[in-house]
This record gives sequence, structure tokens and C-alpha cells, in this order.
Amino acid sequence: MVDKSKIKKSYQALPVGQLHVDPNLDAQRIFMATWANKLARIWDPEVLLVATVSKREDGKYYLIDGQHSTAVAVEKEGPEFLRDCMVYENLDAEMEAKLFLSANRDRKPVKPYDNFRVAITASDPLATRVQDEVKSCGLEVAAGTSPNRVGAVQALMAIGAKREGLVPKVLQTAEQAWGRDATSWDNIMLRALGVVIHQNWDRIDYGRLVKTLMKAPVGIWKSKALHALPSGGGSSSRSTPLAGHIVTAYNGRLGPDKMLTTGMAS
Repeated sequence: MVDKSKIKKSYQALPVGQLHVDPNLDAQRIFMATWANKLARIWDPEVLLVATVSKREDGKYYLIDGQHSTAVAVEKEGPEFLRDCMVYENLDAEMEAKLFLSANRDRKPVKPYDNFRVAITASDPLATRVQDEVKSCGLEVAAGTSPNRVGAVQALMAIGAKREGLVPKVLQTAEQAWGRDATSWDNIMLRALGVVIHQNWDRIDYGRLVKTLMKAPVGIWKSKALHALPSGGGSSSRSTPLAGHIVTAYNGRLGPDKMLTTGMAS
């Protein structure tokens, strides 16, 4: 056990090229490319938070928290880019592990709507556009769902990211099919409609699509499309078979030139 009285802490601005990850540490340090790619897409060096670093006896700096964002910083800004760090000295492996767990365990998950509100305050372009497009339909983004409020925030953001104008198309289609009702703004259904409309933007007959959807309430559509799926998975993965089910129903008795495509990427 390390003598805690010998532990030193200081803030330093360090070149990201000098921040290392110990390859001998366990699975909690596995690099997740998908998370790094997400950080790269929203990269903004002005809001990069402080990394937590251990300066070891060999004089090298090892990351305790901030591995993925540091990798993105190296890629985007170069190895000489200075990152603010909280540097610990004289830690042993146990204390490094405790700091890692604290950094990741003690963060309270941010609810999607709270995240959305913060994005609006920060003038995030996507969130601002999605909010405007929802309002154009006489609705509002909210923490919970009601006839006039859409609580499927993650679905709205995912749909909005596909293309401008898709959010109102999806909401208007859902309303025309099932009315202005809380069940119309189902997260999985909105995602599925987003996939169908996005993939068939220039060829879809909205009148036919609405009539197709009106044949059953949202719950029945979801039940028929998802009953064969194994349990688990998020809304995004579960929306894909639902989108395929909608396309199959829409295409009934249509010629090949009028059919919607089924090669969908959620």
C-alpha cells in the first residue's frame, strides 16, 4: 500500500503525445474505436476536459482517465497539442485502479433530455435544428411523452442527423397515421420511420405509407416485427426489423419500379 502522504497532485499542460496507456493493465483500459470515432465527429478542443494522469517512477505519464479523447487529440491536433491534466505522483497500481474506478463509476448518467437542453444552451447546430423542426409540427421536445410533447429525444437526434427536414416528415407521417397521441411518438417507431423515409426520400408515396401504417396501432406493428428477435439490444437495433416490416407491407402488389428499398442502415 502506497504511503498516501507521499502522493503529490498538480495541474499541468502536457503534450498529448507524451500521455501513455499501459498495455499491461486489464480490460478496463481496452480501446473502444467506436467511442473514439464518436468523439472525433464532435471534436472541439475548446471544451476538452482535464485528463487524469499518473507520473510514474520512470518519468512517463500514464493516463488514468481520458484515453479516448487523448487519442482523438493526437489525431486531430497532433502530438504537441497541450492538454490540461491533473497529475498524480507516487501512486501504486491499487491507487491508480481506484482513481480509474472513481472517474468512471461516480459520474451520474445524464438523461437524454437534460443532455438535449444543454446542447440547446450551447447552440449545438443539430440540437437547435431538431428543436426548430419539432416546433414546426406544433410539438415540443420534452422529458416525457404526451400528445403534444415528444420524449423520444435520442430518436429525434438520430433522425435529425440523417438529413435536414427528415424530423418533420417522420412526425407528420406518424400523426397522420395514428393521430396526435402519446403512442404515436414511440422511440422505436420514430426511428423505423426515419430509416424508411430517409432511404426512400425521392420515391416514397406518403399517402400510401400513411394508409399502410393505419392498418394497425403502433404496438401491433412493433409486436409483429420484433417478436422473433432475441431479448436485449437498443432502440436503434430494434428499429431496423420494424423498418423492414413497414417496407414489406408498403410494397404489397407494387411493381418493382415503385417498391421501397429494404437495404436499410439504422
